[in-house]
Amino acid sequence: MLAGVGALAAASAAGGAVAAIRRSRGDPSALAPTSATPVQAESPSATASAAPRAPQGGVARLTAAQSFNFDTFDAQHSGEPSVVEVLGRTHSRLVTWTDFPGARITGDLARSWEQPDPSTWVFHLDPAARWHDRAPLNGRAVAAGDVVQHVERMRALSRAQKLPLVQRASDSAGIRRVSSTGAGTVVIETERPDPFLLDALAGRLALVQAPEAVSAFGASWHERRPEQLVGSGPFILAATGNGVLAFRAHRAGHRPPFLDAVEVRQPSRDMNPFLQQQVDEVLTRDRRDADAVREKAGGTALELARFEDSPVISTFFAGTPPWNNPELVRAISGALNRGKLAARLFGGRAVVAGLISPATPAFALSERDLAGYLGYRSDAVGDASAARALWQAAGGPGLGTVTIDFPSIFDPLYAASAVVTGMLNEVLGPQFRPAVETYTTISAKTLERRYGNGHAALWFGWAPPLSSPEPSRWLIETFRDGSPTAESLGVRAFASGELHRLESEFDPAARARLAGDVQRAHLDAGSPGLLTWALQRGELFRWPRLHGSVPTPFWNQHLDAESSVES
Repeated sequence: MLAGVGALAAASAAGGAVAAIRRSRGDPSALAPTSATPVQAESPSATASAAPRAPQGGVARLTAAQSFNFDTFDAQHSGEPSVVEVLGRTHSRLVTWTDFPGARITGDLARSWEQPDPSTWVFHLDPAARWHDRAPLNGRAVAAGDVVQHVERMRALSRAQKLPLVQRASDSAGIRRVSSTGAGTVVIETERPDPFLLDALAGRLALVQAPEAVSAFGASWHERRPEQLVGSGPFILAATGNGVLAFRAHRAGHRPPFLDAVEVRQPSRDMNPFLQQQVDEVLTRDRRDADAVREKAGGTALELARFEDSPVISTFFAGTPPWNNPELVRAISGALNRGKLAARLFGGRAVVAGLISPATPAFALSERDLAGYLGYRSDAVGDASAARALWQAAGGPGLGTVTIDFPSIFDPLYAASAVVTGMLNEVLGPQFRPAVETYTTISAKTLERRYGNGHAALWFGWAPPLSSPEPSRWLIETFRDGSPTAESLGVRAFASGELHRLESEFDPAARARLAGDVQRAHLDAGSPGLLTWALQRGELFRWPRLHGSVPTPFWNQHLDAESSVES
């Protein structure tokens, strides 16, 4: 959604789980809130391979978070996030996210790595990593040359501008050279010190493909046949059909799974397969479905909260009137008190969100931090009174009719136009009018700066999904002076020092502190260009026999290798 809205399409703060695992196997009965300091790597100088694990067997039957919409099985050409439902299980990354809320990266194909200087990374491959026993790889070991050719292909596609937007061509544009100094060593040199290289190498579609597979199947991966997938991940795609993906274990590699097999089906509002225990977990996005499961499961199913992958936002062009007056934006923020808005709009199935969402708690401002700002306070009546006074003093009534565009897939689904304009008219006066538009129209209006720039207008709806659980890059790309997004939002000279330091900060804990400073500065400045309202969440129900990973809207399919089922 909103793929054409400047750098908003590069990523928006979104999704994750509200919980951290308290025991090693990810028992969902032992989940607790976390505000952990981010740890970028378990031990960047000596990340050890896990000891061989005995298989426990069994089949996990899961439900995907979104419908299957596969364009190609070529990870470097795909623009569809749902492709990771397949490749995220069959392929490996050089490094990978293992704790999304805590923003923690550990090794995958790389067993360890070090930085001899700020622009050079040396990765040592896990010698246990092997390609699947399928032609043309036939189970051979993963070699450094495979990774080198993979990165070189990405750089070539980036230079040729043949990458879908979701591939983030800028991630590979900063790589100066990739080489190998031995069978198991890969060296990546960047044009300048890049604190976000690991983040890029752990990205959603940063899945390493074998050169022989690219040569054999690159021209036909759009046919999406299981036998064309030869990865090094913990599972092998065995079959597709009837809306179900069937995987079997790949135990000859570096991450042998506990399970014998995994079956993944498309989402559906039919809860009967779960209630009849034909599937082990199901995600509900409609409160009626959640209520039905609670009633019919009789309290025997585990219930876990899962954030959605896109926050609800509004944008304003802050470079010219009327929205270059921060008091007007503050007034709108206060009139739509987020606690009250979440209750009215989503029936409480959403949480208050700041600039960085609570789905990434290692970087987000806490509720206590936010509670001091207009629109976030527990006193909705006090917020309304303050907002009304600001609106009057800043000349809000003189704007006349203020139009709010709502995406057609957002309204009438949530009756958002009635709720949002109703709250604004109630608090600020009867001058707000709703309009329902397509996301294409809203994207075009944003690029044309028609949400501001002399127009008394804004929009209200979902932002694009985040490209990473580490939001520092998003802050830089969105608000740094001269960036495409800052230009599209009319934002200038905002938190420049903090954003500049973020670009060169390698310490994750220091980045988290800087991200907090940027967020506070944004609020202090009246939230120029962008207001974040709330982050929706659904309920994931799981039968206790399945021990799986923490629910997250990020790409956690590789974590199925850690899942197990009780007989």
